Amino acid sequence: MDLSRRDFLQKLAALGVGLASPALGWAAQAAAPGGPESVRRAAAVAGSAAAGVHFVNHGPGLGRRIAVTFDDGPTPGVTEKVLAALRERQLSATFFMIGERVAAAPSLAHRVRGEGHEIGNHSYTHPQLGRLPAPQVLSQLQKTQEVIEQSTGFRPCWMRPPYGSFRPAQAPLAAQEGLGVVLWNVDTRDWARPGTERILETVLTQARPGSIVLMHDLHLQTAEVVGRILDGLLERGFELTTISGFLGNPRTA
Repeated sequence: MDLSRRDFLQKLAALGVGLASPALGWAAQAAAPGGPESVRRAAAVAGSAAAGVHFVNHGPGLGRRIAVTFDDGPTPGVTEKVLAALRERQLSATFFMIGERVAAAPSLAHRVRGEGHEIGNHSYTHPQLGRLPAPQVLSQLQKTQEVIEQSTGFRPCWMRPPYGSFRPAQAPLAAQEGLGVVLWNVDTRDWARPGTERILETVLTQARPGSIVLMHDLHLQTAEVVGRILDGLLERGFELTTISGFLGNPRTA
């Protein structure tokens, strides 16, 4: 990673922007010319389509469906625990995977897909895509598409930019790979390791019909509390689905 998640969020905080509001966060460029104004312009198109690419941070609010998603894996010793919790409850989720981690653990990526979960593109090395020139962004997306397909037989149709950093002008690069752009509207901030009770509370108090919940199959804290989160969502009458189950395929939408 070219910048730690904590450092990136501190830069956003200095601008008065937080990733708790992904409609802003996906286009936020803390060091870009224009600063907060460029973020405000980007926010105006969040949740719409740019250059034929769908940018979404929530699903339809009809019914009680939500999508639980996990970023930054696959992580041996953690992803398996998340899978076990989902399998025990016969539930499906979406895993946005980092390409170099798929290359390091292809059998684990294959297992995620084999157990019925959707896999998304989360770049190859987890950079801030919004700060990279077009050829590097395209390389990050293409390499990840290729390694996921080689390892799992599945080619993702949705991507999530690391840190939510992706500019509307970069939409054609996602379109070239047939990718829609997915953000989130429930941020557990589990990357900060706030403790299992805080992660649980965040999901259960913020989840609404149409929510896309962001977690990471990177930290043991998250894996340890996933079962309780899933039980709490089910007790509240939510139906869990994958991103494509929620939103369809961006290539045909």
